[in-house]
Amino acid sequence: MLAQAYSALAAPYYAAVDRLIATGHPWAITSVAVKPGQSKLTAELQLQAFVRRSSEDPRPSARVVGRVQVGEVVETPVVFWTVVLMWPAACIRRRLLRVLAAIPIFLALEAATTAAQLVVPMAQASAILAGDSNPLTPWDRWSRFLEAGGQFVMVLCGAIIVCSFTRSRTSLSR
Repeated sequence: MLAQAYSALAAPYYAAVDRLIATGHPWAITSVAVKPGQSKLTAELQLQAFVRRSSEDPRPSARVVGRVQVGEVVETPVVFWTVVLMWPAACIRRRLLRVLAAIPIFLALEAATTAAQLVVPMAQASAILAGDSNPLTPWDRWSRFLEAGGQFVMVLCGAIIVCSFTRSRTSLSR
């Protein structure tokens, strides 16, 4: 239930990032929203879009749906904020500084993980429309990296970097 609520709350951010990614491509994103999954047992974050052969085409050539399970969507914030908030801090001021420094890193990680996975079907459709019968786009490769554990590693590294840059500096000299 919390994963579904978070996904719905974050959907406008993913839509904005994906529209930015779609700039310069013959892709038109119509919506990003939480909807029932294909099995109707789980919820998914779904991106719906139209793909054209070229930007000048008046009618779309394909309608695509990008899907990410809400359980996957919530992985980044759970891991990232747990590490950032549980990392020891000398004082409240240091912890608040860490949270402020973490926000842009977190937003970048969300763009590089969940938002990037939503655009994979658009890239695949573009490759197929261009004549590639078995497309393996850079977006596919990135998605496979994320699904093979890369997302966890990136999120954990991002959180550790934030914590290490905002730790209190102590003198090593005696």
